[in-house]
Amino acid sequence: MDTLMRRWWTEDPANPDVTSADDPDVRRLLRTVAPGSAATDLGGCFSLNLHLHDLGQVLRVQQPFVSRDRVLAMREIRRRLVAHGLLAAEPVRWRDRELLTCRGRWAELETFVPHAKPEATWESYRWMYRAMGELHRALRDVNATLPRPMVATYAPPSSLRRWLAVTEAAVRHDPGASDVTASLRRMLAKLRTQWVPATALPNQVVHGDVRLGNVGLAPSGESVYLDFGFAANRPRVHDLAYSLAWVILRPDSSGSGETFDWSMLPRLLGEYEEGARTRLTPLERQALGPYVATVPMYHAAMAGYDTDPIAKLREETGFLRIASWLLDNPEATRG
Repeated sequence: MDTLMRRWWTEDPANPDVTSADDPDVRRLLRTVAPGSAATDLGGCFSLNLHLHDLGQVLRVQQPFVSRDRVLAMREIRRRLVAHGLLAAEPVRWRDRELLTCRGRWAELETFVPHAKPEATWESYRWMYRAMGELHRALRDVNATLPRPMVATYAPPSSLRRWLAVTEAAVRHDPGASDVTASLRRMLAKLRTQWVPATALPNQVVHGDVRLGNVGLAPSGESVYLDFGFAANRPRVHDLAYSLAWVILRPDSSGSGETFDWSMLPRLLGEYEEGARTRLTPLERQALGPYVATVPMYHAAMAGYDTDPIAKLREETGFLRIASWLLDNPEATRG
């Protein structure tokens, strides 16, 4: 697992786990499935995603550690969403094949759904939380045997403690970075006293990375659901908490717990409940704050897997302050 973590976390052009449209094997696959078609790289951290313009489809090439069962399960999720009336990229078979291969990687085809990333406004965030609720309602009955992702931005205290030990060892010779890890260890102690175990919360298949862009806006005004690389059977509040962490941080990373407009939180949660057609439980509301705190703590604790752990910790100090503030002010997220 540590090797897989390092491969994913240090993703860069020199890493053999990361492929590109210029890779000879990718070009060969393109010539097979879409000869002569123009292809545009749509971006993405978990896979290569190429828009095949002539076909109106997307070719996705996974990283080597993504299993066949995992890819098939994510395709089934998207089919379920389409059948439920939501707008998502629908899996496409090539001839009689569900999946393709590309030098030890699984590849797949799906429809291209035109969409735009909404501006980061309160109106957009309210829309995003309602869309998240609608997504959760559609995913409620999805088979919970979805294979877990090998890496995901979900971090209970036990995982944070294990990763933090790696990071502490990696930066032990740098006083500044060691101060950050010492602070993170104190935060972890607070987190453990506030943590609500997953077994005490409503669990279902969740998206895992709901942000503006991963929930796009179609020209028709419909919500478009994209990028299910982190989808897993988790506490549903994890999705709300993960999204909220990035809303607080703001796109320019200038946000903080002190300056965030907490009066907007009940509106966001209300939009979610309207979309989900269910209410958050009292324990979910109690869990929201510590689950938000784990998002910055995850990024800092994982710094030891980076090629430059010290620089990575420095990058995360602003985000980490949000976690610290939330752990010191648990009432902020309880409404």
